[in-house]
Amino acid sequence: MGQLGALISTTIEHVIAPDIRFETVDLTTRLLVPIIVLQNHNRYNILHAGNNHSIDVQAIEREVKKMVHAGQEVILIGGSHALHHHEKLAIALSKAMRSHSLQETKKDGRFHVRTRTYLDGAILKEEMERSADVLAAGLLEVADPSLSSKFFLRQHWMDEANAQQDSVVKHKPLWATYYSKHNKNKKWDERKKEGNLYRTYGTRVIPVFVLSLAGVDADLLMEDESLVWTSKDVVIVLQHENEKIPLSYVSETTRQFAFPSLSQRHILAGLASVVGGLSAPYEKASHIHERPVLNWLWSTGCHPFGPFSNSSQISQMLQDVALRSTIYAQVDAALRRIRETSEIVQSFASEHLKTPLGEPVKGKKKKSSTELWVEKFYKKITDLPEPFPHELVERLEQYLDKLEEQLVDLSSLLYDHRLEDAHKNSTDILQSTVFTQQYVERVLATEKEKMRCCRIEYKFPVQSRQTFIYGGILLAGFFVYFIVIFFSSPVR
Repeated sequence: MGQLGALISTTIEHVIAPDIRFETVDLTTRLLVPIIVLQNHNRYNILHAGNNHSIDVQAIEREVKKMVHAGQEVILIGGSHALHHHEKLAIALSKAMRSHSLQETKKDGRFHVRTRTYLDGAILKEEMERSADVLAAGLLEVADPSLSSKFFLRQHWMDEANAQQDSVVKHKPLWATYYSKHNKNKKWDERKKEGNLYRTYGTRVIPVFVLSLAGVDADLLMEDESLVWTSKDVVIVLQHENEKIPLSYVSETTRQFAFPSLSQRHILAGLASVVGGLSAPYEKASHIHERPVLNWLWSTGCHPFGPFSNSSQISQMLQDVALRSTIYAQVDAALRRIRETSEIVQSFASEHLKTPLGEPVKGKKKKSSTELWVEKFYKKITDLPEPFPHELVERLEQYLDKLEEQLVDLSSLLYDHRLEDAHKNSTDILQSTVFTQQYVERVLATEKEKMRCCRIEYKFPVQSRQTFIYGGILLAGFFVYFIVIFFSSPVR
């Protein structure tokens, strides 16, 4: 029973609910994956079908579509470039080469030390970002995941000027209703006009760099005896024409080998980590050890990770894991925004919840300003000054009640394994959280403007008419003076 319980526990930790490799909130409507092959030879092209080194771009696209959310468009494009045409990238590749010493046991039973060269993916990415080559630095710049959570401008021609419709975000912002009462007297032009700008989400770009090299060391690998390196925004795969490289892994009595000429599985493994947030099933993060803990029981199966796998497909279980990871990332982002909004409100309260002499408000009991604020606006039992409008507090209370209901519904949907509905629910939670944060920031900015005692304005000096008046008076004085002198002269 103990072994069965341990097996069930490891199954849940490594397969059903594993760690999230990269937590990225992706609400974009389009996913662009450019597969860029950088080669230093003309012997073959892995993008061309018909040889053992070829990759199937359409098969990769089918597998990537399994990991994206509903309604997201996936576009894969491929291109081959010669490294001698991009000298900055060739220099970056040379700088990323590293070496380390290995102690191996030979047939004579003795330890032999030798040096193995490997490619450091982190250094290569850093050097590619610093390079002036647009092929690498430009793609890495637009591949920042933070850009996918920001709004981009989209232009509609001949559309309604007062429309609030958007392709992704269908809800009207809360702050729009707050400011509507201040604009009652404004007459909006209902006619259609050209060039109306809307805000919408953009395209997420995940570049895949495949380094097809010739004339390198026969046992060249990347760090950790792998052929792929991934970060949250890029995938780097090493490919060369050597047949097989012996690894330090052993399956029963057979030594495992890496096949550097085959890059299809490694490209898919990198995209699974970046797009779906999937980690290798045999890895589990350990905060105690401060490193991943490995369980090779789950190293084989229908997944592209690790030295013991030989599959270029994503199983249905990993597809569900990718969708759950997206849901968890969105809920976590929403909760962080709620905490930020709460901190904004509390900082505003601590700044303005004071007596006319600037001292903190004190109640009958020793209570913090937060407890006094809660008593004022929720319990309404104190006579404290009012730094907040009641409309803001009521809206926040309604939003928190609605959020609690949505989180309860989300937990029930996850329990029933209705992942598509749970994803829609988490998206609604994140969007309403974004709107609420914007509403709170705008309301507090307006109230802070109202409560300000004075204002300093800087203006350019304006030329006054008094200069001309004084000049006219001076000329009139001279004229009168000369007339008096003229008529009072005795010679005349």
